[in-house]
Amino acid sequence: MFQKKSQPILLIFIAVNLFGFLVQKGLLHANLKINFLLVVNGMLLLMYFFNLIRISKLDKTNPNAMVRSVLIGTLLKMVVFVGVAMAYTTQVKQSVGMPTLLASMGLYLLYTWLEVKGEVYKK
Repeated sequence: MFQKKSQPILLIFIAVNLFGFLVQKGLLHANLKINFLLVVNGMLLLMYFFNLIRISKLDKTNPNAMVRSVLIGTLLKMVVFVGVAMAYTTQVKQSVGMPTLLASMGLYLLYTWLEVKGEVYKK
C-alpha cells in the first residue's frame, strides 16, 4: 500500500541526503547548513508517513473530512518545521541563515505538493 504512493517522496529524501553527503565530503560547495537541512528532510519524511497513516484511516467519501485532514497535515508540518528551526538555533547558538531556511522551505513545499498531488488523497 505505501510503496507505490511513497516512491516520489522517497526519491526526494534520497536525493537530498545524497546532496548532503556530497557537500559534507567536499565534492560540492553549498552555502547551507547541511546538518539542519538533513534534519528537516528527515522530519518531513516522518511527517509524510504520519499523515499517510492518518489519511488511510479516514473516510474518503466525506469531502469535508478530506479538506480538514489536508489542512491539518499542512499546518502540523509547518508547526513542526518552525519548532525544529527554533530548537536548532537555541541549541547551536548560531543563526540558521537565509539560504538554509529558504532551501528548507523549498523542501517543505515540495513534500507538501507531492503529498497532495500524489495518490495519498485519492479514493
